[in-house]
Amino acid sequence: MGKLLNSSEIVDFAVYIEKNGYKFYVEAVKKLNDPKIVQLFQYLADEEFRHERVFTELKVKVGDFTPPESYAGEYEQYMKDFLKNHALANDKTLQTALDNLSTVDDAVRTALEFEKDSIVLFSALKKYVDEDNKSIVESIIEEELTHIIKINNFKQELKGAY
Repeated sequence: MGKLLNSSEIVDFAVYIEKNGYKFYVEAVKKLNDPKIVQLFQYLADEEFRHERVFTELKVKVGDFTPPESYAGEYEQYMKDFLKNHALANDKTLQTALDNLSTVDDAVRTALEFEKDSIVLFSALKKYVDEDNKSIVESIIEEELTHIIKINNFKQELKGAY
C-alpha cells in the first residue's frame, strides 16, 4: 500500500478535528444546563484545546507539507473531501449534532461517537505513513483515548445517580 499522506497531513487533520471538537463541547455547554454535563464538557473542551496545542507542537517536529497544487485551494479542498465523513470535520454534521442536543444522554452519546470516530480515522490514517512517523499518529490516538475513558467514567457515574 502506497504512502499517500505524510505525517504533516495527519497532524493537520488532528488540529482541524480538535478545533471542531472544542467548538462542539463549548457550544454544548452553552446549550445544556445540567451542572454535571457542563463540568464534563468544559473539561473535554479544555482537553481539545490542549490536544490542539500538542498536535501543533508535533507539526513543528514533522515540518510543513506544501503539496503542489493544480489551482489555488486544491489542497484545502482535498483535506475537506478526505475528512467529510468524520463527524467533527463536517460542519453540517457538527451543527446538526448541536441542534439535536436536548438531554444529557444525547450529549454523552454524541461525544462518544465523535471521540470513537476520531480514533477510527487516525487508526486508518496510520497505515498511510512511513514507519518512522507511525509513533506520531499513535500519540494522537492515545490522546483521543483519554476522552473516551473520561466519558465512559461519566456514564458510569450517571448510572449510579439514577
